[in-house]
Amino acid sequence: MAGVAIAQEVIERFNEFKLRSASRYILYKLSDSLTEVVIDKIADPSATYQDFLNDLPPNDCRYAVFNFEYDAGSDGKRAKVIFFNWAPETAKIKSKMVYAATKDSMKKALIGISVEIQGTDASEVDPKEVLEKCKSVSR
Repeated sequence: MAGVAIAQEVIERFNEFKLRSASRYILYKLSDSLTEVVIDKIADPSATYQDFLNDLPPNDCRYAVFNFEYDAGSDGKRAKVIFFNWAPETAKIKSKMVYAATKDSMKKALIGISVEIQGTDASEVDPKEVLEKCKSVSR
């Protein structure tokens, strides 16, 4: 199960995402052969968090990065690059195992992640939960 590669395009697009705000979020998936992490979708900068949630498959795993902007009160507007490891309970066991085994390699390849969210159901990726996690990292 080890040896899942991270496609070079994954890293290049993440760097563009991080530096140029070229998109709101990027979804990543394992290739059909389960040998490489590839880009599943790049969302337009105008996309919303609800669009992101709608793009998470109900029965399969995904990695994602999201440019999460929020109001930090007296500290003004903030933005965090969030890494999501989406592994719903309904996903196939083999898929969950490969995604879990590859997560650390994926995170190491994507330099500049502020927050990590593990999601197994909608409650764990609820915008209020994500906002609280972002605020706790800012303290």
